[in-house]
Amino acid sequence: MEQEVRPAEVKAERVLTPPLLAAVIIITVLAGIFDIWFRSLTTKMWTYTGWFIGPIYIILMLEVLGRLSPRFRLKPGQLLILLLPFWYAAGKAFMITGAGGECWHEMFYPIWAFIIRGLADPGIRDWCWDLTPSLIAPKDPVELDKIWRGLLPGEVINWAPWIAPIAFWSAWLVVTTFIIVILVYTVVGPQTVEVERLVYPMSVPATVLLTNAGTWIAEGGKAKSKLFDLADTRIKLFWISFIIGALFLSSIPMLMEVLPVVPVLGAGLWGEIPLDLHLWFNTAAIFPGAPFNTVFIIHQAILMTLLPYDVLITGVLGWLIFWVIYTTTGVRTGFLEYTPGIEGSGAWHYGYRPPIPWAAFAIYGMTLGLGLYTLWSARDVIKRALRGGIDELPVRTLLYVFAGLFIVWLALWTAAVGHPATMILFFVLFILWQIAIVRYYAEIWWHPPVIHDTYHVLLWPAGAAIGAWSWMPSQQNQALYIQNMALLVHGCWAAFRQNPWNMGFTAHTYKWAKDTGTSLKDVLLALFAIALVGWPVTFIFNVWWLYHGGGYVKLNEGTYRWPVDVALDQGIRGLTHFSTLLQMPFWYHGLLAVIGAFVVFLINFLRARFAWFMINPTALAMVLWLPEYVWLASLVALIVKYLGIRLFGARRYEEYVAYVAAGLCWGLGSAYIVGGFYDLFTGVIPKFQAFYVP
Repeated sequence: MEQEVRPAEVKAERVLTPPLLAAVIIITVLAGIFDIWFRSLTTKMWTYTGWFIGPIYIILMLEVLGRLSPRFRLKPGQLLILLLPFWYAAGKAFMITGAGGECWHEMFYPIWAFIIRGLADPGIRDWCWDLTPSLIAPKDPVELDKIWRGLLPGEVINWAPWIAPIAFWSAWLVVTTFIIVILVYTVVGPQTVEVERLVYPMSVPATVLLTNAGTWIAEGGKAKSKLFDLADTRIKLFWISFIIGALFLSSIPMLMEVLPVVPVLGAGLWGEIPLDLHLWFNTAAIFPGAPFNTVFIIHQAILMTLLPYDVLITGVLGWLIFWVIYTTTGVRTGFLEYTPGIEGSGAWHYGYRPPIPWAAFAIYGMTLGLGLYTLWSARDVIKRALRGGIDELPVRTLLYVFAGLFIVWLALWTAAVGHPATMILFFVLFILWQIAIVRYYAEIWWHPPVIHDTYHVLLWPAGAAIGAWSWMPSQQNQALYIQNMALLVHGCWAAFRQNPWNMGFTAHTYKWAKDTGTSLKDVLLALFAIALVGWPVTFIFNVWWLYHGGGYVKLNEGTYRWPVDVALDQGIRGLTHFSTLLQMPFWYHGLLAVIGAFVVFLINFLRARFAWFMINPTALAMVLWLPEYVWLASLVALIVKYLGIRLFGARRYEEYVAYVAAGLCWGLGSAYIVGGFYDLFTGVIPKFQAFYVP
């Protein structure tokens, strides 16, 4: 069931004017620089992640200006394009609540781990130095020492060793971003938005805000946006919900994060509350081993009320069957080893152990199956794209560009001494994972799996089988190290998993363009411009800032050191990363991957054949890999949705719930600006004054 929050279908409108494009480019640079500077120094890097002035305040400012002059009355599509660079600089939640999250410059963090820590840290330098080509890292001991500790008075930067690394990483980021954007706008977006009409719950707050703030009406000889048309019941509900969210919901992160009056729980990322239910209720006495810990995300539970019943039911049943009944039975019968306190580990313990590593099964099996199923379902879209255009886009030309970009991507990693065959295999796995992320985001929430913990069990035997590296670790093999590096910079937590540039959030831009009646070409061009300018400029600034801001070891970039250790432990100094997975043979993981992909197709076949079959494969995969973020939110949303429909009726519920949910979300994030300024003046600026060397 899709919640209709968009106006009737209208002809796509061209909105990207030269002044707007210029403004977007300027904002990209300035907000990007601010993001890097702020995130490097913030005292709570998982709460305040960059730009912290939310869309609701930008919209309100434009509302005031628009009432004074028609020049500032931006259309929905213009508002969308204007907000994009702020979104990338703030993080994933910016277009949902106005808060932050993983932001685009966090993509640099695993890169710094490899090219700074790997070559400057005495503990691992001997492993990494000979394996790292000068194409991707500044192999100058003097410069590495300076960027590691920060400049001393009188020292300057020697940029010569940085020329090749800056060119390599900027090119990789731009090319990979373009690949993702093109695939979304030619295949994945049309399939999920227009053919399947998936809900995209995280798109709803911005859709409500943009469509109403960008629609102007006349009243009493004066103009105002529809966002303030209180004659509309939906708008009244929006503002009532906003006030409730601002007064009550936002007080939770305010008290737990900004003013730690109640610091016991915490509310990281402005609304993620860890709940140790296994300790509160001593669940181990009845359900030993079963994960009853959970992380309750306020805005996730709110927006999941927009989802169909099958998703919510699967989220609860999947946890109950696979993580409560299965785990408890395994512990009590003895085929699962029990460790006291394991109930608080979620899927991170039993999910990667024999006999059935359910989490790994969901990651390298069902997730790849979701990607394959989406492509199979999109075969008509692909055929239509190859015949010509979709809407106003030259789709066939874009697909040719996609092919060319893949060649460039492969050439970059081959030049970095990656093995071409294994890099091609990795590219296929990466793209399928990205396509699956679109389904995760469009059907549920932002909890797709990371791949760096599991995909090495697919890549390692493939490379060893063709002689790219030896079957026996440890080994000083450059192709293996570069392969592991590619896996980490593409697929770790800070990479293309929850970053606004991944395929899931890029598909949201397609959804917003459709919902606001905006030209796809205009949004596409804006995305290209932001990426083309933003990546190299901000990368260069981040290098400069690491030198002048106190050095890698003092700044928050230096807290993200672990990716290089993972790469080394995936065959270089040993094959030990996620060692419990390695208790099972490689052929077994390959078999589970095939079975997992098959299960996705089987479930979808049963759903098409039997109307009563309620299991949703996307929700099942998510709850198998990360149950602690899914089951309680699904249960709460299921109860609220059921009661809402029973009390108000299905028609009225569907008509109003999107506006209520949007108001609550924007209200929740309304106080984020307070926390941002609080951290700016009490943490960021004092650290800047202490660390900065001109």
